Amino acid sequence: MKARYLIMMFVAMLLVQVIVPSVASAAAPKVDAASAMLVDVTTGQVLFTKQEDAMLQPASITKLMTAFLTREAIEEGKLSWNQEVTPSDAALALTRKPGLARIPLLNKPYTIKELYDAALIRSANEAAVTLGEAVSGSEEAFVKEMNRRADELGMTQTTFANASGLDSVSAGLPGDNLTSANDLMKLAIAYLTTYPEVLDVTKRAYVDVDGVRFDATNRMLADRDLAYPGMLGFKTGTTNEAGYCFVGVSTRDGRTVLSVVLGAPSDEGRYVATKALHDYAYADFVMTPILRTGETISETATVSQGETEQIAVRTTNDFEVLVEKGKPVPEPKVELLELEAPVKVDTQAGTVTIDSSDQVRYLEGETPPKMTLVTAEAVDTASFLMRMTRAFVDFLDQIRLALGKISLVEQVQML
Repeated sequence: MKARYLIMMFVAMLLVQVIVPSVASAAAPKVDAASAMLVDVTTGQVLFTKQEDAMLQPASITKLMTAFLTREAIEEGKLSWNQEVTPSDAALALTRKPGLARIPLLNKPYTIKELYDAALIRSANEAAVTLGEAVSGSEEAFVKEMNRRADELGMTQTTFANASGLDSVSAGLPGDNLTSANDLMKLAIAYLTTYPEVLDVTKRAYVDVDGVRFDATNRMLADRDLAYPGMLGFKTGTTNEAGYCFVGVSTRDGRTVLSVVLGAPSDEGRYVATKALHDYAYADFVMTPILRTGETISETATVSQGETEQIAVRTTNDFEVLVEKGKPVPEPKVELLELEAPVKVDTQAGTVTIDSSDQVRYLEGETPPKMTLVTAEAVDTASFLMRMTRAFVDFLDQIRLALGKISLVEQVQML
């Protein structure tokens, strides 16, 4: 009987070890790629990383910087969407190299908009080089501009060598493009937040050039074979050295999720990894209320010269944060101001925030969410007699405190 009891206890312990962890927290996705990163753009929270600082070749994801600088040049008035430009001999040479011609451009003028769309949707190398030449006069000068802008964005693990993302031999320029998932996340977020209309381009499943329709390189778009609900782009990249890469952005239920996958072993593999990451973001992270609108917090603010010396403080709106299922809800950090009477209702009294922790991590440079706290009641100025009484009590407290630090012998000698 005793042996049977011991066996049952042993089995129960094994079940606890196996079952409890699976209930306590969701399993992070397995990503078959050299590097990956997942961010919820709505909150700026980092949800997953894998070797995010490894410096790798991004292939045609390089074109995100090319298109971004083109968009900035248009905003600055240096270029216009309808401006026409003829591809140079160097750009046209790419159309004659086997495997490099994404769209065989002709020796004729194209608008900046046509080239921009072709570079983002079809990943046209010829279009990217032509855009760089249009912005800076030559691809070499444009590369300098790419690296300057990368420095401004804090992309400390990035070096650009050409506008297309091709290897040095194919691009005809020395050096290779190197970056990291972390740096590409900075670039992608800068692009999306500054020019969100870029998604109107990257969500398109095809582009028409010279009367010919070319399918988008992104197979996760609507009506494609690997369509993913809410997928809006962003950019693919492939070379023998870089492997299969993809920066993907999707929206669902008011949230925007952005992922970077570098060095996947196959074309389909990069999309499998992306799907796993986005599924993880939507299914395993819940927007969790920390405080509700109008909720009175446990801490009270100090009021000097008031009829009361403490005042209740409440929230101004809902305060939420993404929390992975099974993980503990993070504690908010409250910072209160020192107020002086008279104090009215709804006077700003401090802030509440959620700092980075094991449960919550924010993208580098992202400011954690902060909510204003206000007073939940009014406090009038204390009467002169009340203020004098408090001052006298405070004086006595200071005397007692000072005497407490003096030895009994010293106190007797003082007497």
